[in-house]
Parts: sequence; C-alpha cells; structure tokens
Amino acid sequence: MSDLNYKKIEQSINDRKKLHIPFLKNVKTYKPFLELEEKAFSDGALEKKTKELMALSISIVTKCEPCMEWHLEQALRAGAKDEEIYETIDVAIEMGGGPAGAYARFVLKALEYFKSKNKL
Repeated sequence: MSDLNYKKIEQSINDRKKLHIPFLKNVKTYKPFLELEEKAFSDGALEKKTKELMALSISIVTKCEPCMEWHLEQALRAGAKDEEIYETIDVAIEMGGGPAGAYARFVLKALEYFKSKNKL
C-alpha cells in the first residue's frame, strides 16, 4: 500500500485521538453520543462483532472514511475475520451500488494497514 494511504488512515486515527478531549469539553452532544455508542455496540441479542460489521456496511454506503476505519478496527478487535469483512462489503455494495463499491476500496486499504501494523 502506498505511503499516502497509510498517512490518510493514520491522520484519521490521530485526529480522533487529538480532538477527543476538546470535543468532550466543548461539544455538548459528544459525551451523550459516546454513551449512545457504548450502549448500541455492547453485546445483546447481537454480539458486538456483528454490530460493528453492520456499522461498517453503513459507513461504506454513507461514504464516511473515518467511520469505515473506526468500525473496521472495532470489528477486527471483536474478532471479525477477512471473510466477514468481504461479506460486509458485499452487503454494502448491494445496498449502495457502484459508489459503495468504490468506497469499499478504502476498507481494503485500512484492512491492509491494520494487518501490516500488527495492530490487531
């Protein structure tokens, strides 16, 4: 993968970490959003991994690259395998058509990034 792709993914990760505290201090909806996220992604009738794969598919359809990077990492941390990631992409493409297929390439770049960095 090109250095540009790595830099884009790392920039997304670094921005999220760097801006977390300023968001908590200044954005009124951020803390409640994090609480909602924690509840939404906790194990229930569906396990966390499944929920993260669902969110990954939605992220592809909505063309949100930072969301793709985040939910891919969370899905991998929850035990998602490559085959599950590819099937998630299949669902996104069915729901989002050609644009989802184009944006799903970012997921594959991020998957390669996380594997190469031995992050998961």
